[in-house]
Amino acid sequence: MTQIGDFNPFNPGSGESPPYLAGRESEQGRLRKILAEISAGRSPAAETVMYGPRGMGKTVLLNWLEDEVEKGGAKNNSIRVSRVTPDQLTSPAEMWDFLISKNWLQKKFPNKKEVGVKGFLYGAWTENSTSPKELLDKLIHQCKKSPLVCLLDEAHTMDAGLCNGLLNLSQAVRNEAPFLLVLAGTPGLRHFLSTVNASFVERSNVIGIARLDAQATADAIVKPLNEHGIEIDDNTLAQVVEDSQHYPYFIQLWGAALWDLAKEKDLQKLTSQEITEAETKVGNRRLNFYEQRRKTLSDIGLLPAAVAIAAVFQDTETTTRDYLKEIIADNLPDDSLATQSVNEHLQTFIRHEFIWNPPDTNLYEAGIPSLMRYVLDRQR
Repeated sequence: MTQIGDFNPFNPGSGESPPYLAGRESEQGRLRKILAEISAGRSPAAETVMYGPRGMGKTVLLNWLEDEVEKGGAKNNSIRVSRVTPDQLTSPAEMWDFLISKNWLQKKFPNKKEVGVKGFLYGAWTENSTSPKELLDKLIHQCKKSPLVCLLDEAHTMDAGLCNGLLNLSQAVRNEAPFLLVLAGTPGLRHFLSTVNASFVERSNVIGIARLDAQATADAIVKPLNEHGIEIDDNTLAQVVEDSQHYPYFIQLWGAALWDLAKEKDLQKLTSQEITEAETKVGNRRLNFYEQRRKTLSDIGLLPAAVAIAAVFQDTETTTRDYLKEIIADNLPDDSLATQSVNEHLQTFIRHEFIWNPPDTNLYEAGIPSLMRYVLDRQR
């Protein structure tokens, strides 16, 4: 019979939590501080915005935060958590369902149906409608009794009008009661939020989710393997850490491949002589990942500019916005593309995570350095 321990603890995919969450102590510390304030009845000064390229672990950190809230709630019944994605929020009524206790809504509106609305704050149900202030007052009342943490993943894909309403509602509730809205998304999230006409978002608590350092990368691989009785020698580990580029998704690919190798060959210690099969498996998955990203840039006509940008990042880890705009302007191959501004093309590269701008700096860096090398190699 197959036992739980027979399953690979590494599960590279979309938002799956790793067997060991390494290297996020700083981000966890900031979030714990906010939760402590909310638990004490104090509202945070602003929303929290988490952003970074795909595969960095934003959803994983949201998973951790949700667990952290629920653990605290189980202990003192103080904080509630509600989590949603934009595909579940297609109307103001669905917003209120997300925010307000469903028990209260069902009692208040036993035969609810959505009616025509204008803006998020006017979301309502029932044949006779209801006052938006009544809904807002109820949410504030609930948050005073039991603070609410709202987690919104993939926030960059949200409808702009609904996002504006949610942000304004968040501000209104925070002024009266403990309430936290956490928005997570790709590097394009910051630009998206700047377009929804909620200027106070500029003062959000911004957390950039970047690659791990070398030690955290090693821990993320070694600790789960050791728990299953698998060791890895130092030279092999150094090789794996370097090849992963400290990118969380690649770290999980390597961990999964090493675990499979050890179990298939009944190995208790892995050395560089024995990981060729794992290296091939990781390489194949990674090449497919790279080619999908490259094809996307090609399909939208920006591959020449991507190649030029990739060449720049072979000699430097960071560069300026103005220099990137020069590179893009000099490498637009089609007159139709030139009808869009260079700023728009820059935002396209950011949305596709080819480049990104971490918080607290005006410099840009590669989303995934090895992707840029791949783009260059394919061009050559």
